[in-house]
Amino acid sequence: MGIGVGDILQPEAKHMAPEYLKKTFGGRLAFHGCISTAGPVAMGTVEQTIAYCKATLDTMMPGGGYCFAPTHQLQDNSPTENVVAMYDTARRHGTY
Repeated sequence: MGIGVGDILQPEAKHMAPEYLKKTFGGRLAFHGCISTAGPVAMGTVEQTIAYCKATLDTMMPGGGYCFAPTHQLQDNSPTENVVAMYDTARRHGTY
């Protein structure tokens, strides 16, 4: 089909967990998303948000082909400090 990138990856959905996606398609597709807008960014603490984002980066970054992003637009229920922590984690840990 000529698809090169999977967009709007919702990690809670069946077969969209970062580990599964990277293992199954990592050599053939690039990925955009995987940071749940219903998980720690919306409902957790800053520390939980950082740990979640680092774990996703650790899974998705090896071998390249990952663009860090939320699964959908961030909603107004996401605390500002969690959103800042999410992007700060990407800035600090999202490069080799």
